[in-house]
Amino acid sequence: MIKTLAVDKKGDILTDVSLERLKEQDIAWYWVDFDTPTRSEINLLTTFFKFHELLIEDCLTLLQRPKIEITRQQIFLVSHVLKNIDDDYETLNMFVGKNYIVTFHLSHIRYVNKIVPKILQRGAEYSPLHVMHMLVSEIVEGYIPIISKIENRLDEIEETDSYTSGSKIMDEVFDLRSDLLKLRRGLLPMRELIHRFLVSRRVEMTDNDRKYFHDIYDDLVQQTEIIEANRELASDIRENFMTYNSLKSNNIMMTLTVISTIFLPLTFIVGWYGMNFKYMPELEWQYGYYLVVAIMLGIAFGMLWFFKKKGWLDMFK
Repeated sequence: MIKTLAVDKKGDILTDVSLERLKEQDIAWYWVDFDTPTRSEINLLTTFFKFHELLIEDCLTLLQRPKIEITRQQIFLVSHVLKNIDDDYETLNMFVGKNYIVTFHLSHIRYVNKIVPKILQRGAEYSPLHVMHMLVSEIVEGYIPIISKIENRLDEIEETDSYTSGSKIMDEVFDLRSDLLKLRRGLLPMRELIHRFLVSRRVEMTDNDRKYFHDIYDDLVQQTEIIEANRELASDIRENFMTYNSLKSNNIMMTLTVISTIFLPLTFIVGWYGMNFKYMPELEWQYGYYLVVAIMLGIAFGMLWFFKKKGWLDMFK
């Protein structure tokens, strides 16, 4: 589907006009949106707009990384759009010239339709560069609810010490960290692209336009810093979980070691008197049994006292 919007030199806004009408002299600037285009519509990028074949190839590449190419005649921007964290990235391509902006996306992107009412109200005050700013701004702001949701969940896990609850929480932390990495792969390249755009001498824009794009850059810097901080928090939670499990395992091993150490001499005594020799004087002694029991109890309590004196039992507190 192709949607068109144009602003003539009188300031009137025209919608759903033909492509041929866009080339007439009274059109100040226009916007053409390719929304899930058909093959014949895709061919218009070459036959009507005459864009470079390499740029068109980038538009048709599903896994194209965010990129920007700036010439004195045109800006070509490839941006990543993320609707939900569980979805795959979608690509929004923009061709921006002095009197036109052409957007191309193989799947429907709600941010495109979201800015149309703003243009219909104040289109005479806008320019193709301003439309580009609004689109990029909507894309960047779309990341904020996703980042906030992950950040709030990590804060809940950290505040409740949920790392002591078991591996299920850690599985969630690992998933959240993977989600943060996914967000980082989308936002970090966008930040670099906007920075390149701002410092480029090939882009002619007013100081007001530059302020708008600086605002987007500041938002991207802030969001990437939040992502990095949350990744560190997820790593800290994971390390706390590993430390807690390690300490818990050490306590279990120490308990088993203490028990084994106490029973070692007791087992020796029991084994000694369990030998099947006929002539063992203590076996026929009237108080032999009580003496052996007393010796075993004395050894057990004596070893417990020794362990306590050495501080080896403090970890059980």
